[in-house]
Parts: sequence; C-alpha cells; structure tokens
Amino acid sequence: MSLAVGGLTATAPSAAAAQEVTTRPASGSFTLSGSGYGHGRGMSQWGAYGAADAGLTWRQILAFYYPGTALHAITDSQMRVLISADTDGDTTVKPAPGLSATIGRSAVRLPAGAGYTAWRAKRYANGITLQYRDRAGAWKSWRGFVMRSGVLVFSTSSGLVRLVLPSGTSQDVRGSVYATISGSKVVTVVNSTMEAYLRSVVPAEMPASWHVRALSAQAVAARTYAASYRQRQRAKGALWDICDSQACQVFKGVARYTASGTRVPGESTRSDAAIIATKGQVLRVTKSSTSAFAFAEFSASNGGYTVAGGPFYQVAKRDPYDGRLANPNKAWSSTVAVSTLEKTYGLGRLIDVRILDRDGKGTFGGRIDEVQLTGSTRAVTISGAKLRQALKLRSEMFKVSATPVKTPAPARS
Repeated sequence: MSLAVGGLTATAPSAAAAQEVTTRPASGSFTLSGSGYGHGRGMSQWGAYGAADAGLTWRQILAFYYPGTALHAITDSQMRVLISADTDGDTTVKPAPGLSATIGRSAVRLPAGAGYTAWRAKRYANGITLQYRDRAGAWKSWRGFVMRSGVLVFSTSSGLVRLVLPSGTSQDVRGSVYATISGSKVVTVVNSTMEAYLRSVVPAEMPASWHVRALSAQAVAARTYAASYRQRQRAKGALWDICDSQACQVFKGVARYTASGTRVPGESTRSDAAIIATKGQVLRVTKSSTSAFAFAEFSASNGGYTVAGGPFYQVAKRDPYDGRLANPNKAWSSTVAVSTLEKTYGLGRLIDVRILDRDGKGTFGGRIDEVQLTGSTRAVTISGAKLRQALKLRSEMFKVSATPVKTPAPARS
C-alpha cells in the first residue's frame, strides 16, 4: 500500500527484495562513494579535455558527444543577459567617460565630475526615475526625469559599463545595460552580442588553461545552448534571452571587483581564441540550416558513461575520455548523517536505505534510478536525481555503505 506525500511516495515498511540494502549504521552516518559530477547528458567537460589530449579535433569531440547533429553558422546578433545578482530592484552604474542614458529615442550625455559618484534607474509607482549619487552619498533626482514605460539604456564610449551590485561588488560588462520594468522592480539586463557574451561564458564554464580544442568544443556547445534558449525566450516575449547563473550558463562579464576593489578577470585570451576559431558555429539536428538547434547540454563529468535523454543525440554509451586525465570527479565520497535523512523525509527512526533500481550503465551498476528510505513511521521512495539534489551530491552514480565506527586511540601510559 502506498500514498503520495508531497510529491514523494510513502510506502509501508517492508522487507521487499532490493538490489542493495544498507541498514542503520552504528556510527550514525552513511558514506556515499560516487563518480561523476552533473547530469551526464551531452558533453562531459572533463571528457572533452581528455579527448583533446587524445588528439581529437573540436569537431570530433562534438561528434562524439552529440552524435548525428550537424554544424551550421549563425550571424553574430543581439544577446540579452539577465543579471540575477542585481536583486535590489534598481539598476546602478559607475560614472565612465561618455556615459549616456538613452530614454526612448534620445541619448543624453550624463554629467561627470566629483559631484556624480553613481547613476541609477529606480522604480517608482508610475515608472522609472533617473537619479545620481552626490559626493556626500545622497541620491538625487536628475532634472526631475520620469519614464513611464519602456527601457532606459546606459552606455559608454568605450563599450564597457560597470554595474554596481547590492553585495557591494561591481562588474564590467560589454555592450549596454538595460533597466526595464518587471512588475514592481527594475531588472538589469546586459545587451550585448552572442560572440561578446561567449567571451565570459566559456572561461566561466571551463578552465581557460585547458586544451584549446576542448575550449573550442565548449564554445560551440555554449553558443548552441544560448541560441536555443534565446529562441525559446523570444517566442514567449521575455524581457531577456538568457540568465547569468548555472540555471542557464554562467556569465561573469569582462571582470568583477570585490568590495575592496580587487579586480577578478572574467575573460581570457585562450578562450577568446577558441571562440574566434569557431565563430558562429552551432549544432542543429539535421543538415538543414533551418532545422532546430540541438539541446547542447553539458556537465563537468559523466563518470565514464554518458546518460540517455529525450533527443536522438543524447545516447548512453561508454566514455573513454572522461577519466583519461586526473579528473577529480572520477571518485568522490560524501558523509551523510542518519539524522539528516530522518529530518528531510520525516522517517521517524531510520531502519535502512535500499537501492531499488539503477540504469545499469557504468560504475556501481550505473546511476541510481530509484531508492527507498525505510523508517519507523514510513518508507519513502524517490528518484536518485531527487536524492542527489536534496543531499547536494555530485551525481546519482554512487553506492551507499555504513561509515565505520571510529575506534578510540589507545591511552598513553
């Protein structure tokens, strides 16, 4: 007998047969020993690095991880990136040579000097107002300006705008900065181009020190992912094309500055070279230039076996490249307290953990598809992916064992 509880399945405790059963450990914790990092679909980034080391070209790397797709060229066009860290409801920028604000169809050069230490677009009841911060730190309205709809655009003569974030840090970005109304707030969106956007994304997603052929494969995958995301966003009339976090692709801009002013570069000449070498190249699902973009997912490491997904090019197969180099995700471990499982899933007193099903592909018999946590009050059956998410594990390819009880060191005589 079972009952759906909060999206989980609560099942009366039973001694049903299971592939692997680990009873409640005397130590009070389980050791989870695993392999891989991420969902495992599409390209393994460590695998791309290993494949490049093995001599594969960037085209061959892509063909291995996205089999049956075709390379096509797209033009370099607009890319609107949501800055998710700007959460205060305003858009604030630093003064810079040639800083201007475009309001409607009119670009207005903003005054400079010691009396203007920052500029911001601020939401108010009927629209957006433009303000400046004076040398004393007070915000003041500029010329009583009010914009009731549309987008206020900040730009500079250099093409770089420095955003000020609520955390006290700041960020240089290429292109212009849009301040646009979304509900009760102003959201901050960087208006750039695809190739300029990638200059930040590629080194944020893959170390720029890696082989240029791996970086080139990453550039194509990232460009394809972004183009597909943009297409979906525009189809639904969104204010932005893609976000800047792991929920989309990581974007850090040209550089970031700590609260104390230390500059942290967000671009690299090595990854720039990879972007230039693959300029405009994307993956589509057929040889037709009008066919759909491939869903070019990637993750850090697949643990030696790719994961099948919905598209025809997401197949499950052994990956000889993922562990070729010193991949730190090839073998990992995590300790999970019994109390954590009991509290998270409302089990009462935990009795055992049962791995009910795996996909049969890779180390340990593959990724966990289904696991049952049996307690004194109920048993909960969940997917391996959900357990991975709840426990913040690197992947769902792992085995469970009891953490040994620590033996006290002998007393010194």
